[in-house]
This record gives sequence, structure tokens and C-alpha cells, in this order.
Amino acid sequence: MRKYLRNITVGAALLLLAGSCTDKFEEYNTNQYQIHDADPATLMKSMIETIVNIQQNDSQMQDQMVGQLGGYLCCSNTWSGTNFSTFNQSDAWNATPWNTPFEKIYGNFFQIQEATNSTGHYYAFACMIRAITMLRVADCYGPMPYSQVKKGNFYVSYDTQEQVYTSILNDLANAADVLYNYYVETNGNAPLGANDPVFDGNYSGWAKLANSMRLRVAMRISGTWPGIAQEAAEAAVTHKAGLIESNSDNAMLSCGTQSNPYQLAAVSWGDLRVNANIVDYMNAYDDPRMPKFFNKSTLAGKTDKYVGMRTGDADFKKADAAGFSIPAYTATSKLMVFCAAETAFLRAEGKLRGWNVGSKTAKAYYEDGINLSMEQYQVSATEYLKIDEAPVVSHESDAVQNATATITNTVSVMWDDSEADNVNGKNFQRVITQKWIANYPLGLEAWAEYRRTGYPELYPCIDNLSDCGVSSQRGMRRLSFPYTEAQNNKANYDLGVAELGGADNEATDLKWAKKN
Repeated sequence: MRKYLRNITVGAALLLLAGSCTDKFEEYNTNQYQIHDADPATLMKSMIETIVNIQQNDSQMQDQMVGQLGGYLCCSNTWSGTNFSTFNQSDAWNATPWNTPFEKIYGNFFQIQEATNSTGHYYAFACMIRAITMLRVADCYGPMPYSQVKKGNFYVSYDTQEQVYTSILNDLANAADVLYNYYVETNGNAPLGANDPVFDGNYSGWAKLANSMRLRVAMRISGTWPGIAQEAAEAAVTHKAGLIESNSDNAMLSCGTQSNPYQLAAVSWGDLRVNANIVDYMNAYDDPRMPKFFNKSTLAGKTDKYVGMRTGDADFKKADAAGFSIPAYTATSKLMVFCAAETAFLRAEGKLRGWNVGSKTAKAYYEDGINLSMEQYQVSATEYLKIDEAPVVSHESDAVQNATATITNTVSVMWDDSEADNVNGKNFQRVITQKWIANYPLGLEAWAEYRRTGYPELYPCIDNLSDCGVSSQRGMRRLSFPYTEAQNNKANYDLGVAELGGADNEATDLKWAKKN
């Protein structure tokens, strides 16, 4: 963890330099990667590694610390006592999920933009990576600079939330077109080659990911801008490149010479454990994927069980966390970016909304999602799909945490054929709950979907230290804008806050979020 703190100090200093001396922006970004006049393929690799962070400190600050709000993981180190899990994170930590993507993406993005004159497959690819990465930023903060960001200046006007998501959808759609056309016209040429740690340069795979991401984004905004969402979703499923529909299509990011950051944080640092929410749901459903997701507990009297930690325990000591279950990753395990199961669940929701997202029924896509996820982890779905009663989801206190709790789970696994297709019933809750399990450990995505739908119900924070009215049950609703925005980009920041429709704090809902 010392390495992390030292790097944050250096990163903060560099960020302040970039903010106050924008004429040195190019020098800062080229020095950051030690690349000068490199070809676009070389520049792309470090950009790809931001779509799900490989770098250990970036992963910890974003995918783990913020990601734990989605119910998959739990940070077992309370550090200085100001943490996301207790809703009182420091200003510096709060800014990291904004600052790091901007720093890591735009230096190389602008070089590619210049080298390609904003045309061709390399530029379309760079725009796609920017879109995927900045989606996570928009999901955390809301309005943000996107369309107006220029080389040499991050402090520009904010796009509205509608504009951000629309621009992201447009960039993904264009990338799907350009990359697939290139793939066909060149008979499968793979220009990125070894610089692509996901698909080994195969643009067909990337085009499928772009289309699948369009489905994800469309569903995010489906309740707020339904016309934009439906058009995007229906265009994605009919695109000639296709979708990520089989497990052989899955987008999995190789860590290369670096260690899997979840394994590193859990085993080497002792900073990460599995969250009680995901463990207790899977225990309740007797889910056969548990051995693939978690290691068993070493807590006294519970060595034959999977036991997760409750989040938001302000009095917890890191040393006490040793016995809780940890993620079942090795140092070389790949990071999941997008899986076929998610595509199926997204289509199931689309059918519930009455969209034309395929020839199957909502039930068929739902069951496809479960089958695909079970296949991904090499277990059987047969008995799982037969579960016709809603099990009780509960957490028992143990020798370490006095944290007994029960969740009002009202859905079985089996689809209710008597229910009409809509997003107001229990079948919708089934889709979201099973997608949540299948998407482990994508915490930022889980947090966004929890805020959008209210599903699955999660345990409340144990110790709520919020000073802005964050609800223990609903949890944090967004991250406040980085303090440097109010200092260095005041006029645009004020317009961004006005676009929120509420205070710039963690209790304000984004426009697409469920309001109750």
C-alpha cells in the first residue's frame, strides 16, 4: 500500500501541474509513457489496459474501492478511516476515478488523433476505447467533459448526461462499422497484433464488443431517454459484426507480465476480501459457480464455507480479515471485460421492454444467460434453473464481525410464465439479479445497475459516516466532482452541477438512476 500512496502523491503533483500549466500538457503526456512518435498500434496497448484496470493501484482505487459499492468485493483495509465503504472518502481518493482515466487515455489518444488525421481504423479504435473507459467515469459522476476535450486542455465545458451517453453510443457504433469493414476487406488482418491483450488484434472481436457495449449503454439510459436507447439497442443487435454471444467471444484482458490486481490485493497486500452480498446470494441459491468465484473461509468453525465480509465497518482491523473468503484468482488470471451471459441478459431486458432485440422470448434469453455463465465456469445449470422458491438471503455474525442481516429476496431462479412481459414485475428482478451474479467481479458496472434498477437488494452500510445525507440502504448514488474542477474550471463546473439537478454530493441521483 505504500507504493500506492507514493504514486498517488506523484500523480497528484503531476495533475496539478497539468491543470495550472496547460502549455506543458503534451510534454507531460509524452513523458508519462516514454513514447515519442510511436505508431498508433504501440500507443493503443496502454489505452486498452484502462477499460478494466490492470495496473495494481488503478485497479485498487477504482475497480476495488469504488467497485465494492456493487456488492462483489470488500476492502479489508480501513487506511485513514476515510473510505468509500463508509461514504466519507477523501477528496483525493474521490477524484481518482475521474483523473486517472483522463490521464491514461488522452495522452495517447491525441497522438493517435494527430497521426491518423482523425480518420481510419486506428482512430476509430481509439475512440472506442475512450468511449468504453469514459462510460465508467460518466456512470460515477454524471455530466463531464467529453465532446469538447481538446489537446492541451481538460478544463472545458461539460456535456450533459444525455449528450455524454449519446456521444459514447455514436463512438461505439462508428467503431463497430469501421473495425468490421477493415476486418472483412483485409481478410482478417490484425494490425494491433501483440499490442492487443484482449483479442490479439482481431478486429472482429472488438466490433462485437463495441456492439455489446452499445446494448449495455442503451439499457443504462432506457428509463430516461427510451427513444435513444431503443434505437441504439436494435441497431446493435442487427449489426453485421454481431455481438458477444458465445463464451468463445468473451472479452478477457490478459495481465501480461503484471499480476492479476485482485489476486495481488487479496493475497500479497491483504487489502481485499469477497463481499458478503455476492457470497450470501450465491449460498442461498446453492450456486455451483462459488468454487470458481471464491476460496473458502479459514475462519474458526467456518472452514468448509464461503464467508464474505460486510462493507462499511469503520472499526474493522485489517488483521482480522485474514479468514474471510478471497477471490479465486491466480496471478495470471485474465480480467473479464464483457461476457456472453451479459449480452443474453441485456436482450432479455430488451424483450421485457418490448424492443426488437432478437427472435427469442425474454424467458429464452434469460435462460441463455444463466446457461452461458455456467458454461463459462464449467458447471451445470440444470438444477439451478429448477429453483422455484425464493431463498432467504442472510448473513450470520462471526468471531470477527457482529453483522447479522437479512435481505428481502423475493425471486426464485425459475421464470414466472404467468407474468406479462414488462419491467415492473419479478421477472425483471430475476434478469437483473442473475446478470449481477454473472458479471462478477465488474463492480463499477454492478454499482451502476444497482442504482438504475434497485436490484439486487444489498445489505446496508454498517457505519454510515456520510456528511451529505447518503442513505445507508440506498448507498452512495454518485461521486462528487473532483475538487480541482471547482478550483480550475469554475464556470463549467457550475453548469455541470446545474445539469445534475441536485447538490454536488454523493446523495444526488444521476438522471438514469432509480429514485426510490
